[in-house]
Amino acid sequence: MALVFSIPGKTFLVGEYLALHGGPTLVALSKPCFELKAKKGSGSLGIIHPESPAGKFIAAHSEYFQKFDLEFVDPYQGLGGFGASTAQFLGAYALWLYKEPHLQGMEQVFDYKHLLATYTEFAWNGQGTPPSGADLIGQMKGSLTFFEKRRGMLSVLGWPFEDLEFYLIHTGNKVPTHEHLKTLKEFDSSGLEKAFAKVYESFGPQNSEGLIEGVQAYAAELKTLGFTCEPTLELLEDIRALEGVKAAKGCGALGSDVLFVITGRGQATALENYCQNKKLKIVSSHRQISSGLQVSEKENL
Repeated sequence: MALVFSIPGKTFLVGEYLALHGGPTLVALSKPCFELKAKKGSGSLGIIHPESPAGKFIAAHSEYFQKFDLEFVDPYQGLGGFGASTAQFLGAYALWLYKEPHLQGMEQVFDYKHLLATYTEFAWNGQGTPPSGADLIGQMKGSLTFFEKRRGMLSVLGWPFEDLEFYLIHTGNKVPTHEHLKTLKEFDSSGLEKAFAKVYESFGPQNSEGLIEGVQAYAAELKTLGFTCEPTLELLEDIRALEGVKAAKGCGALGSDVLFVITGRGQATALENYCQNKKLKIVSSHRQISSGLQVSEKENL
């Protein structure tokens, strides 16, 4: 018998960097999902690195975790940008809270403030800017998660725009977020906040034009602040010129790993052909939005 913790991949659609000031974020949670499998054993961590946030958390609670052998399954096979590290931490944290195998309804016992505080304790060494943890909250809640730490705002929505589609594209590039945050200087996030407000306000009335305008404005502000790396800027210039593409931006640290691209409904052919020619991988889309953390018991694992 094993416990299996299923955790979706994450992408900051809008709100990266703004989250570092406690501001609002929109995180997409998508399939395929990571899995942390826990069986009775002698404390094996599998591929979880001892110096990762999850590894440090496990070491701090070694008396409990030494009863388990852990196996972490990464369906992205090492592609950066989809939250493997936070998935490991959330899985380990959930296993620690689980305690008794018969408990279900894990989310009922989750206090996101305690989760964030615990994550910061093990993910930040005091140098540079601490991680926001907004992606961690998204992986717990699922779907499209709006989260604003400073106001305690948390809501979960589906994709409401019937005339639009979105795609998440991996660039093949990587900027390690924890290293980037060590050297990040203070910045003015007011422009990001104004752009995010347009995105947020577009969801209720399902205002597609407002969403597109907001995403475009956020991408422009990221560029102005120097928060988009040159390879991503070049890709975005190409992609925005494609037929059917309405908006595009880089996601996460310097927009390096993942691109968020919005097209009209049924108008992604040019984007798909471009990605195929450039050997870029469309990893997920609006069709693969996932629920958040799920816990199950399985035999013969």
